[in-house]
Amino acid sequence: MTLLLIFLPILAAAFVGLLDDPKAEAAKRIALGVSLATLVASVGVYFAYPVAAGGFVSEYKLAWLPIIGSSFHVGLDGLSLPFVALTPLLTAVSVLASWRKTDKGFFALMLLLQGALVGVFAALDLIVFFLFFEAVLVPMYFMIALWGYEERRYAAVKFLIYSLVGSVFMLAAMLATAYLAAPQLGRVSFDYLDLLEAVPYLAALPTAGWLFWGFALAFLIKLPAVPVHTWLPHAHTQAPTAGSIFLAGLLLKMGGYGLIRFNLALFPGELQRFSGVLAAIAFVSIVYGAYVTLAQRDLKRLIANSSVNHMGYVLLGIASMTAIGLHGAVYQMVAHGVITGLMFLMVGLLAERTHTREIAAMKGVYAAAPKLGGVLWLALLGGLGLPGLAGFLGEFQSLWGGFLGAATRPYVWWAVFGIVILAGAMLWTIQRVLLGEKGDELEDLQPHEIYAAAPLVALAVVLGLVPALLTPWIDAGVQPILMLMQEVLK
Repeated sequence: MTLLLIFLPILAAAFVGLLDDPKAEAAKRIALGVSLATLVASVGVYFAYPVAAGGFVSEYKLAWLPIIGSSFHVGLDGLSLPFVALTPLLTAVSVLASWRKTDKGFFALMLLLQGALVGVFAALDLIVFFLFFEAVLVPMYFMIALWGYEERRYAAVKFLIYSLVGSVFMLAAMLATAYLAAPQLGRVSFDYLDLLEAVPYLAALPTAGWLFWGFALAFLIKLPAVPVHTWLPHAHTQAPTAGSIFLAGLLLKMGGYGLIRFNLALFPGELQRFSGVLAAIAFVSIVYGAYVTLAQRDLKRLIANSSVNHMGYVLLGIASMTAIGLHGAVYQMVAHGVITGLMFLMVGLLAERTHTREIAAMKGVYAAAPKLGGVLWLALLGGLGLPGLAGFLGEFQSLWGGFLGAATRPYVWWAVFGIVILAGAMLWTIQRVLLGEKGDELEDLQPHEIYAAAPLVALAVVLGLVPALLTPWIDAGVQPILMLMQEVLK
């Protein structure tokens, strides 16, 4: 099943690219059909997962590069499954949001991006992970550079340069990790499960800190965390609506997922050693992201900078090295993917109708287009972490975990100010954009746009009220990593 989730979208992307389809009518239907089919399959795997037993399911392993100790090894566990299910959902939403586009290449790139993202979350070999991690850059670059706004090429190149710089350090760390673990394993292996057996040995190496930061830099750039975040506002602002949904909903999650899967699991001692540094970065990201959000005049840029704030809570939860903090980090990533994906969907549709992203040029949207305004209202409330919506629980648990962690506790007292500032920014945005007298006539949500928004609205509410739909899977994913961490650190 894992192979199907990875390669069906990739094969469909190649097929769409070869179609004689000048208006992309067939391309968009194929893209929607494939994303929905893989969504059904991923949801089936999700609910069939044995949360009590844990471990990896739907594993596949092929010795494709035995000469260097690498195999094509993929599988799914409680940590990866929420993101694997979220990926085709946001792909389907992006296809529906782009229904008026007439470029088959655009829909082919979305399918290619979906397959590569699932590969990132399913990879159990470092080389395979790196290849999918890099493969994500290609369709995302072209989506921004070819279908973005006025400064799209600058934004695309900046996104690519930042990502590639981080990837260089990560690849070096991967090669060094496999080579240094070889004496303990008796062979060179890039297999994640093999390397877990060598974690105590790696922890004793004098180079462990360098290996840790080689991985961490790539993931902090992708998260993104201050000060390596400056690519994000440009990329979000210039990307088409579908590109922004993919960026906020999925690409940023590669950073938090990587920090847990690799930095925490392979180098728990170094994460403990540098947890204060990561907590300080998280604190700055939370407060800076909220403050900059408050100052924005461009609606897309406002939401983009709010992501820096939200991902700061993810980093704080990870740095705490506590069960509740890690749980909150994962929950926050999933919730952020849903809520911010919904925000970018609504803002993109609003910008298409008003031909502007300037907040000062918008007013009375709720009165002019009640459906569009109502969904955007819900999304903005979710973005400020309103209790009862999906964004609250992850932030709360991350802060709670930060308070329990010795190195992170001093920063939690100040990080809460980020909540206040961001809440002010979101409420002020609601006042300026949605409220007031009816502005210019606006086309309200059309049926295909309602279909795109409906599952995200439902998830934003359901995950806020029924966390049990997600928490057992997160527990099954993070508990083995926590047990290994405790064994190494005792």
